Amino acid sequence: MKQSEANYMNMVQATLADLKNDQSYWSDEPEIVTEVAAIESEYNLIIGNQNIVSGLDPTGYTKTKNTAFDRIISSTYKLCRKICIYARRQNDEVLLKLADHSMNSLSAGIEKDAISRCTAIVIKAESMLRSLTAYKITADELMQIRQQIGVYNQQLETRSTIKTNKSVSIQDISGRLASLDKRLTLLDDMVEGFIDDEEMIARYKASRIVINYGKGKTVKKKAETPAAENPAN
Repeated sequence: MKQSEANYMNMVQATLADLKNDQSYWSDEPEIVTEVAAIESEYNLIIGNQNIVSGLDPTGYTKTKNTAFDRIISSTYKLCRKICIYARRQNDEVLLKLADHSMNSLSAGIEKDAISRCTAIVIKAESMLRSLTAYKITADELMQIRQQIGVYNQQLETRSTIKTNKSVSIQDISGRLASLDKRLTLLDDMVEGFIDDEEMIARYKASRIVINYGKGKTVKKKAETPAAENPAN
């Protein structure tokens, strides 16, 4: 929620609190009773929606993703070293070209390309597992790397869904704020039209002022200074 929206919601909260304190002035006015109830309901919906938005962006996502990526690179690099032993002994230049990586070359480029590189190496090892067994390459090891890649991809998919849901929720909050503002404008007319007590009206108007928290003061009131005395007096 933007600071301006938070400021607005603080005003609504203050207005509802003020109305509750002055309920005896409007409890016999059905139109005001209905409108206040509707405003309170919309306020609660917005607050609930904002809590959802706040919880959509998981803390530590980048750190978790990077950890998963590093784990894949580390495991695949270990696999590559063992494949290279086989390739050198068999003089298999094609296989050696595929598997002869440093940690840096294996992880080079964008992460999507690095993951594709690791996946291709695992697929190749799976296709010739019987020949590689003597070099301490096992089905369990290959399965473990595949699972690591699966976890990494799942995190990316979840992140995409989270960002979409968050965008929709933010749009929903903006729409509800517009609806809430219309209701409050209608309530303004009701309070001034149906209520006769000027002090109650004044308190209501005061509660409807939006305080701009989070912004610096742009206008400063000049201090009043007494007129200089005429030295001749």
